[in-house]
Amino acid sequence: MKLTSIGWVMGFAALGLMACDKAGDQAKLDQAKAEAATKVADADREANEKKLAAERELATTKAKLEGDRAEVRTALHKELAADDRKALDLKERAAKATGKVKLNAQAASAEYDKRRTAAERDIESLNTASGEAWETLKAQTRRDVDSVKTSLDAFDTTLSH
Repeated sequence: MKLTSIGWVMGFAALGLMACDKAGDQAKLDQAKAEAATKVADADREANEKKLAAERELATTKAKLEGDRAEVRTALHKELAADDRKALDLKERAAKATGKVKLNAQAASAEYDKRRTAAERDIESLNTASGEAWETLKAQTRRDVDSVKTSLDAFDTTLSH
């Protein structure tokens, strides 16, 4: 009987050790899960911080770009305004001209108005353009504003002769 009792005690001891091992394994598993969850949370937080930093940088870049674009549009408007003042003076002089000078001045004035309208249309288009299209349109607008200046000079020359 002692032998049977010793067997039972040994069996219960083995079961107890196995339960301890399972409890230890479970604790290790729980700890590993907790560490993994912490690492995932840290990675998510770091990714969100990077995303927010990128969004802030993008917003800053967009704001600077919009400021630069507004500056370009303002400069072009100022050039056209100066040309308009000169054209107004030339149109007043053309109204007083006579003969062939008057006819040539009217033609030069019409050419100025046509080019001025094209330049103004391009400047207005700059308000909605973006990216590569904006750069292309800006170059076209610059050419149109320069052609306004050229037509204004031709208008002036017509009246000077």
